Amino acid sequence: MNTARQHQILAWLKERGSVRTAEVREKFGVTAMTAWRDLACLAEQGLLRRVRGGALRPEGAAGEEGFETKSSEAEQAKSLIAARAVAEFVRAGDVIALEGGTTVAAMVPFLPKERISVVTNSLPVAVRLRQERAGLPVTMPGGWVSAVSGNLCGPDAVKRLALIESSACFISATGFDAKRGPMDPNPLEIEAKRALAERARRVVLLMEGSKWKRTSTCVTLHPRRIHVVVTNAPPPPAAAAVLRAHGVRVMRV
Repeated sequence: MNTARQHQILAWLKERGSVRTAEVREKFGVTAMTAWRDLACLAEQGLLRRVRGGALRPEGAAGEEGFETKSSEAEQAKSLIAARAVAEFVRAGDVIALEGGTTVAAMVPFLPKERISVVTNSLPVAVRLRQERAGLPVTMPGGWVSAVSGNLCGPDAVKRLALIESSACFISATGFDAKRGPMDPNPLEIEAKRALAERARRVVLLMEGSKWKRTSTCVTLHPRRIHVVVTNAPPPPAAAAVLRAHGVRVMRV
């Protein structure tokens, strides 16, 4: 699977609402069968709708909301969750991993001003760190930049992130499936999240309360990979049962 090529296809859909198979062939110099397989793979994940000669955005979907739009939603709840996460799980000498969710980004003002290091694949998070915590060392990977979230993803990002160990990895999610765990819409960004979490001693999921009522396209992490959930609302009974079954601690703010 060429994730960079599929990332470009999704960017076209976000911008224009449609893409033609011939465009994929001509842009990347691939065969008609390869272009067809790319579109079929993305269709299986619910990220586009196949039509004759190409693909459209899924019905009823205007695409994933951008970082700034999401940041303005439930700001107070996100701030409370972020403050609790920092207070409980960030200590002097730590290397912490921050992915690009807006609840995770809300941690920045609460971070200590020195004696920790940060790794992130998020340009918006890196900018906030530069503005509010300029004294902290920050590591970023290379890779493709999502036009929607500003997150770095793709093979180069995953390869680099998979080499970095952290004391704790903080992630958020678009929704939560009661049987499968946290979910997000973009498989390329999910790969980067998984790479950040893979080398972390602790994985902390930050869940703003409304996310318990939503689902998305792809599972982000299996619940067994999560150590703690910090949230402002109790998980629904089915989700709580899944978390409990995998020994996940739930902290309310």
